[in-house]
Amino acid sequence: MHSHDSARSDIEGSVIHASRSYDAFAWFIRRTDGPILDLAEIREGDRVLDIGTGPGYLARAAAERVGDTGRAVGLDASPEMIEQATARAKQEGSTAEFVLAGAQEMPFEDGSFDAVVSRLALHHIPAAVKERAIEEIARVLAPGGRVVLVDLREQTLGALLHAAVRRLHSAEPLADDGSLTEVLKIDAFAGLETGRISFLSYARARRRSE
Repeated sequence: MHSHDSARSDIEGSVIHASRSYDAFAWFIRRTDGPILDLAEIREGDRVLDIGTGPGYLARAAAERVGDTGRAVGLDASPEMIEQATARAKQEGSTAEFVLAGAQEMPFEDGSFDAVVSRLALHHIPAAVKERAIEEIARVLAPGGRVVLVDLREQTLGALLHAAVRRLHSAEPLADDGSLTEVLKIDAFAGLETGRISFLSYARARRRSE
């Protein structure tokens, strides 16, 4: 377990600082860990990046799948989230690593990962820089690498849950199948698919081989 925790004040977008607010939804969110990793075809030895990792649930689940020969990294723009994720990984003996950074400027070499996943993070990124974040995902993915983006489906949320989520999250519109599809429509990706996991929408694609 490793953490890169230098302070960042230049990250654009909505950053959640109340890290423990996610605990109330943990049971609800974590039941999608397995399906998301299945969609991303995560297997032993893979290098996986979880963007908007929050408390690190999905990154730690990925670390279990990839084993000692792989690598699982959780990235988040919130220092509090990275601190909590790092502490929990240490408690659990997880090999997951955590990095403090925004999705629109990631501190990784080109082709560093076999898969990129992101859950409940896309709507935190302002429209003005969302395209840059998607370009960064393409850059850090190896040729043939998989990307799975997952976000809330606003139309499926009850009024109470919707209000709670919007209180925790930014004022950006919540996702639907169409918006997730649009962000991956760049030349770097192929094989675009969309679907649903429980209360979430997803879009997945592959990095074109060069």
